[in-house]
Amino acid sequence: MRSIVRTCRAALAALLLLASPSAAKIASGKVHLSGVKTESTLVKFAVAAGGAAKVDLKLTSHGMYEDEKELRFRVYSDDEWPKARREPLCTDKVRFASFINENTRAIPIVMEYQATHKDKRKGKKKFEYVEMYEARIQTEVQNPPPTMRRGSKKKDRSRYFYFVVDDCSLEKQYHDGKIPDMVYTIDVQNGRPSKNGLVYGHLPSDEDGIGYLLVLTIIFSGGMAALLFYKLAGSFGGEVHVAILVVMAACLTNGLSALCEIVHLKAYDYNGYGNYSLDALSGHFEALSDSMVSLILLSIGGGWTLPADVVGGGLGKGDKGNKLMKGVRNPAGSLLDLVYCKGTSDKEGGVVALLIILVHAGLAQWGRTFDDDFDTYHALEHPPGRALMLLRFVLGLIFVSGVGMVRSGGRCPPSLMSFLTKFGLVGLSYFASLPGVAMFVGSVLPYYQRHQALHWGAGIVQACSLASLTWLFVGGADASAYHRLSRAVKHDGDMTESLAAGNSTSAPSGRPSMWRIGKTKIRLD
Repeated sequence: MRSIVRTCRAALAALLLLASPSAAKIASGKVHLSGVKTESTLVKFAVAAGGAAKVDLKLTSHGMYEDEKELRFRVYSDDEWPKARREPLCTDKVRFASFINENTRAIPIVMEYQATHKDKRKGKKKFEYVEMYEARIQTEVQNPPPTMRRGSKKKDRSRYFYFVVDDCSLEKQYHDGKIPDMVYTIDVQNGRPSKNGLVYGHLPSDEDGIGYLLVLTIIFSGGMAALLFYKLAGSFGGEVHVAILVVMAACLTNGLSALCEIVHLKAYDYNGYGNYSLDALSGHFEALSDSMVSLILLSIGGGWTLPADVVGGGLGKGDKGNKLMKGVRNPAGSLLDLVYCKGTSDKEGGVVALLIILVHAGLAQWGRTFDDDFDTYHALEHPPGRALMLLRFVLGLIFVSGVGMVRSGGRCPPSLMSFLTKFGLVGLSYFASLPGVAMFVGSVLPYYQRHQALHWGAGIVQACSLASLTWLFVGGADASAYHRLSRAVKHDGDMTESLAAGNSTSAPSGRPSMWRIGKTKIRLD
């Protein structure tokens, strides 16, 4: 027993160590200025209150930048950034640039010749050569930034800074053909105030506290998965419903998402940009967990695991529209229809269930094309995040419709009606919570607080949903009216015999109604 306790303490200490803040942000990319695009935003970075950002920019040009007299490096704070973006002309935008020091709003970029190399850019001939020029800027940006008026000072708070390269002369001269391609590498460090001055390194300030949220997510998700495994272990050699496995998988993928993100943060501490694969894997694990929670809620709301005489019509019966929703009512069985069905008549339901999973995965990957920063899956600042919000809204409507059909489509006992009403409210709150949290955060909180608030809000919503579903399948037969009727809850006697006459989702020819793993039977209906 003592060895187990020591192991748990060591694991917790390791997680807390991994959750510690990490180092500078390193970003790189391409820049090509023109008369239409006179400025390019290199990176956005959150700086701690009362701190400073240490910036190291290396800009490399493929060929001579012939007229660089107005080529500048500028910094905008989140106070003025929205105003600058609304201005159509470069000369109007720069009026909102922050003071890098008390006298300077911009730093001239001076290119110096380095060498002549083979031109390895795409589309260039094998033996072409190009002259390489380079500019290096090292500076420090104070937070809050200096102001032009004496005695005035901006509010001391965490603040986003936007680092920009521009050339306002281009909108006057339009000599686009003479502007070379450029690449950049920018290293930004967050300086936090301490008793001994500023301490540089660590995460951007918008990631403060996120590491501890990830640790809590791992502990909580692991605990829920352990409860479900304990329930599953008690059924070895007997019967267990596949819904328990799906919820356990949702808990595990939620925990794996947090674990991958913590390891990514630790890699970020080492190299300044982390591990792209782990960060992407974290987003996809989270999307998979979300899709499984959505499917389970839709399925239970549509009558999955309940006897046929209780469900009645419900989802998945009758016309082609309801037939398509069979995948919502019995996702496991409908997905198997895609594999075992010889014809096309039983495939529609499986397509719906599969589509819900694939759309979540697609949105997670689409979000990464807009921003490779931490956790872009729930970031609602770009189209994929807003599409996720719309998806939750649509699934919420389907869920409410399914619950309503079950309540009115068969011989639903009054006690089960009461349960379904409460379950409907809980499920609807899950589907509406992310759009609700996003709208609240976007309309009430200041911009610099939104990232943490949305991250914590999404984490709490997912934890509540996993806890509710775990109770639904771990609770005993007397826990609620649902538990007294559900196939997913162990009752006295053989489950197979008690449900032989009441199977609401009879399997099509060729597709099994249960799996067998050794002596254990896994029900799919």
